[in-house]
Amino acid sequence: MQVPDDNDSAASRPARWVRGENVTGAGNDPRPHQYRILVRGHLGETMRSAFPALQAEASGGDTVLTGPLPDRAALYGVLAQIEALGLDLLEIRRLPQA
Repeated sequence: MQVPDDNDSAASRPARWVRGENVTGAGNDPRPHQYRILVRGHLGETMRSAFPALQAEASGGDTVLTGPLPDRAALYGVLAQIEALGLDLLEIRRLPQA
């Protein structure tokens, strides 16, 4: 059995390219993307405070969270927070760049 040396860690290897985009999702566009995330129910002040980077607005009986997210990691963080709070995700859209 071969033991990997410290220089063989993932951090020391270059990112792989998949369909013109690196695996971190940063791509070649450093601008944050605008997102619209719809969750079921009306979020109160405490729940809205869990998403400081996003604006919250009531839409019927649901809540729309909108705002810029710098990369996929930030988006996945918001999605993880939605799941951790037990919220139902109804829709997510990346809005066109202005």
